[in-house]
Amino acid sequence: MSKEIAAASQEVTEAANNNPASWLDGLPEGLRSAPSLTKFKDIPALAQSYLEAEKALNSRVAVPSDDSGDEEWSKFYSKLGLPEDKKYTDRRSAEDEEYLNAYEEMFYQQGLSKRQGQKLLESMYAFSADLRKRHQEEMTQAQNSNMDWLKSNYGDSFDSKMTLMQATLSKFGSKELAGLIEETGYSPALVDLLVKVGGTLKSDSLITGSHISSNTSPDHALLEIKRLESDSEFMVKLRDKNHAAHDEAVRKMEELYKIAYDKK
Repeated sequence: MSKEIAAASQEVTEAANNNPASWLDGLPEGLRSAPSLTKFKDIPALAQSYLEAEKALNSRVAVPSDDSGDEEWSKFYSKLGLPEDKKYTDRRSAEDEEYLNAYEEMFYQQGLSKRQGQKLLESMYAFSADLRKRHQEEMTQAQNSNMDWLKSNYGDSFDSKMTLMQATLSKFGSKELAGLIEETGYSPALVDLLVKVGGTLKSDSLITGSHISSNTSPDHALLEIKRLESDSEFMVKLRDKNHAAHDEAVRKMEELYKIAYDKK
């Protein structure tokens, strides 16, 4: 019987070598008519296809079931690219490190691959930059609008009133108040309040230290105020509370205001 099987097999092989399509003749009738087999021209082609399918099957990543444990899910995510060091980007800075660590820990716990986490962080960076840009544009627009209103409202006295506002802020204000004025884009309500406070106090509370010559006329004092307002170096001293010459600059401007307005 074995000789008969060997002879039949030999016949199938010889037939396949002589006529590529005839190798199906040696199969059972149910298999000979299978459409998926008719596309192979010979047995070697069928064998090669089988090996490739087996390789693909072995490399397949099976998705764990809902009942699977954390360890099985961790192995699954690792095959998909979960970074072992939990680092999803090389774009790092000291000020961002705390936030990056928090985000990366969340990404890692959710099983994101390094590519997924990196793309997500890039999107977040872009969104944050866009928000900052839009905020800056809105602040600039608001400040320009506020300055236009103040110039229109104060007219020719705009420069002197803004200097009075700065002097009042330097004398009685705080860093928080100065920051609020910046954040609101020089809100007319805040600026006008400081100008009015300075106007009521300049005759006494704003005046300290040595005096400019008592013979100085109000008109000369106004000219000196305008000159100092155009002096960028002096204005830095006046506005920067941390500057070594800040107090001296404030005293000088206060004395000039006293002469310019109290003697009129």
